[in-house]
Amino acid sequence: MNEVKQLLKQRAGLLKEIQKMPIWVNGSVIESIRKYHGKETPFYYLSQSIKGKNKITYISAKDLDKFKVAAKEGLRLKELLSEINTVTIQLIKVGYND
Repeated sequence: MNEVKQLLKQRAGLLKEIQKMPIWVNGSVIESIRKYHGKETPFYYLSQSIKGKNKITYISAKDLDKFKVAAKEGLRLKELLSEINTVTIQLIKVGYND
């Protein structure tokens, strides 16, 4: 029973961390160069895989830093969900059920 309490406490901590997360997006911020009339200009987009298909959302230069931070938070969210999954599997294995 002590193991269950410890796992539930760990799970609650992870859920609390998720609740405190600022804005996040799922995907990668891509920085590229566009050649137009012999002139190179940078452009940016968010690349996401949705249902096995790549979706691209263009990002303005003024929003680039915000999207970079949000994408980094999205990666952290994936890590947290993976940790919650691991804890939940352990809870099931030790016989815990709501």
